[in-house]
Amino acid sequence: MKIIVVGGGNVGRNLSFVLSKEKNKVVLVEKDDDLAKALALNTDALVIRGDATDITILEDADIGKTEAIVAATQDDKTNLMICEIAKSRNVKKIVARINIPGNEELFVKLGISLIVPVTELAVTSIKNALVSTGERVLAEISDGKAQVIEVVVTEKSTLVGAYARKVRGGVIGAVYRNGAVIVCDMNTKIEAGDVITIIAKTEDIPRIIKAAKGENS
Repeated sequence: MKIIVVGGGNVGRNLSFVLSKEKNKVVLVEKDDDLAKALALNTDALVIRGDATDITILEDADIGKTEAIVAATQDDKTNLMICEIAKSRNVKKIVARINIPGNEELFVKLGISLIVPVTELAVTSIKNALVSTGERVLAEISDGKAQVIEVVVTEKSTLVGAYARKVRGGVIGAVYRNGAVIVCDMNTKIEAGDVITIIAKTEDIPRIIKAAKGENS
């Protein structure tokens, strides 16, 4: 896949590194001259120095033939402008980094649904680390009204032997078992030791975790 990443900070740099290692054709755009030079020496991506809000810079990055663009700068206004340009050029997949909570609506109104609110993700991760009792929260949905979590099923769990799709209060989408990932269907049964990925309303999560750990009264 051909991907343009705008912003050579920690997020953009590491993203470009990972994407390049996965055999994607990555173009990294960074407006700071010194940083762009340093990036060019330390990444497999093609580095272009320039301001990506200038359409000529994105044309140099071959935006007309790119399949995806990631606006990953630390400035939401810049990211919004980049998304607007990408949308006008019919880029198939547009991903935006959002730095200030509350700015999501600006991108949604533009029609950009692939947004990454970095501050909220960091806060959620720290909060979950503080209160975690072994499970892992992968994502929060709809302002925290629902969650996607991973939890280990113990031998005492009432879920052992149950069909994955029939767990009350949530949906088990996948099971990690013996080094393999199983995408659940109507015939998938839960076994002790499974790491299950569940999506459920946040209010139902504590009860589901107790069931998985065999802590029901």
